[in-house]
Amino acid sequence: MNINQFISERKGEWERLDQIAGRIRPGSGSKLSREELWDLGRLYTAAVSDLSVLKSSDLARNGNNDIVLYLNNLVVRVHGAIYRKPPFRWSAIYRFVFTDFPATFRRTLSYTLVALSIFAAFGLMGFVLGVAEPEFIDLLVPRDIIKTVEKGDVWFHDLHTAAPLASSRLMTHNISVTFLIVAGGMTFGAGTVYLLALNGLLIGTVAALCHNHQLSLALWSFLMPHGSVELTAIFVAGGAGLILGHAMIDPGPYRRLEHLGLRGRIAGSLALGCIPLLVIAGLVEAFLSPSSLSAWLKITFGVAMTVSLWGFLLFGYSGGDENS
Repeated sequence: MNINQFISERKGEWERLDQIAGRIRPGSGSKLSREELWDLGRLYTAAVSDLSVLKSSDLARNGNNDIVLYLNNLVVRVHGAIYRKPPFRWSAIYRFVFTDFPATFRRTLSYTLVALSIFAAFGLMGFVLGVAEPEFIDLLVPRDIIKTVEKGDVWFHDLHTAAPLASSRLMTHNISVTFLIVAGGMTFGAGTVYLLALNGLLIGTVAALCHNHQLSLALWSFLMPHGSVELTAIFVAGGAGLILGHAMIDPGPYRRLEHLGLRGRIAGSLALGCIPLLVIAGLVEAFLSPSSLSAWLKITFGVAMTVSLWGFLLFGYSGGDENS
């Protein structure tokens, strides 16, 4: 077949591809039918092959040949249309926060509850040991905090005086810890379990320290406003880490890396959903928790936050979520 005959036979498909490409250009607002989508892939692959043929022919010797330039530009344009990144839309963030994240939370609730149980068990252990054996507190709680509490005071009174800076530091720290808990799942879940247990033990031991010096109300009025959100994020992150650990331990019929990739998307979605929770917790911890408001008012706020947040995650809009 000579090159002119080749062009004559292929020209109709190039024009068809050009027509479809015109409908998917940015801002066109057009949607392709299933048949057109199929044709787009088929015709694009054929056009790439045709361009290779033309570039190896005598036509390519003339750099300004209209046919070669036309087909080259068409291939470049279609490639850009197919592989361009989707435009940013605020609606995608809204859908993730209010639909996708709660739906993923519900599908993986068992993992979150296991994480909560680990944290609570070690928290209770830390409290019981701290009350029964005060020397145990010295092993976990920094000495300067112990000295402050022994004087009948708490260490967080002055936090609100540097609220903006404190808020930024708290957000950064909490997000770092949360993602570390998720990443701990890559150690077959051992890292996640260790961090959940350690943080629970620390909270329980500090609670025992304050209990021993009649400062429990001061402690819980500080912890409850932001802890209701922060601890929820910790439990969700722990659930995400346990999902990764489970995938590492028991890949089922899949290859381990393949199964880890599948479950990793779910864990990543949970970790991403923790970020707005931790931002809220950081703001509350810096501005409200150490404030001079009534202790019972702050505790009431914390209880209301807990009920509202878990109510939203458990019973909010489902968006047609499916079991996984």
